[in-house]
Amino acid sequence: LDQIRLLDRFAEIPHDGPLADLMWSDPDPEKTGFVISPRGAGYVFGHDVVGKFLQLNGLTHIVRAHQLCMCGYQVLFDDSLSTVWSAPNYCYRFGNTASILEVGEDLRRAFNVFGPAPESERHRPAPLG
Repeated sequence: LDQIRLLDRFAEIPHDGPLADLMWSDPDPEKTGFVISPRGAGYVFGHDVVGKFLQLNGLTHIVRAHQLCMCGYQVLFDDSLSTVWSAPNYCYRFGNTASILEVGEDLRRAFNVFGPAPESERHRPAPLG
């Protein structure tokens, strides 16, 4: 965690390096260890990697984002990792729901799932030019 805290998070995401790896790496229940990601940046990692990270850092759960979840969220690896996706109907074409994660004082997690706004209520930006 100390290495993560040292990263300049207020910068453009580079094409490679630790910040790119944090942004673009994704969990995969069918993998072990680290495998190069098909996204072209970052890695795909398995349950074993998550377990080791949690144990080394005295944590019980990882919350992450930046990976489309059709149901708005996904919980993997025996409830040790959650992915939250908060953009309903991503790019106006995926038909996915989205979620917001609430964490209580007792650290219980509750996912509030929602769909896109009705077409009649959407604000579309004016065309440029």
